[in-house]
Amino acid sequence: MTADLIKEHRFLMSSKSWCPDCKYAKAIFDKYKVLDKVYTIELDKIDPREADVLEKQFTAISGRKWVPTIFFDGKVFGTEQTLKQLESRDSTEKAFKDAGLL
Repeated sequence: MTADLIKEHRFLMSSKSWCPDCKYAKAIFDKYKVLDKVYTIELDKIDPREADVLEKQFTAISGRKWVPTIFFDGKVFGTEQTLKQLESRDSTEKAFKDAGLL
C-alpha cells in the first residue's frame, strides 16, 4: 500500500493537518511554488484504520515514526528538519532542482 503510493507519486509527504512541522514543510514547498507537485497524505483526514496501516508502513520504510516524512523518487528525502537545514544553508533551491522538483 505505502510502497505503491511512493512509486506512484514522485514527490510524496506523509502529514497530519494539525502538525506544526507539517505546516512548516508545506510553507517551504509553497515558498518555492512546488506545493502542488508534492502529493500529501493527511493521515488524520483518512479512515483511521487505513491511516494506522500507512503510518506503520511509513515508519518501517523511514526508520522512524514522524510526520512529515518526505519522499523524493521513491526514497526518503527527510523531514521538516531536513528542510530547516537546507533553508539555514540557503541550499533548498539547489536540492529541489537536483531532485527535479524545480
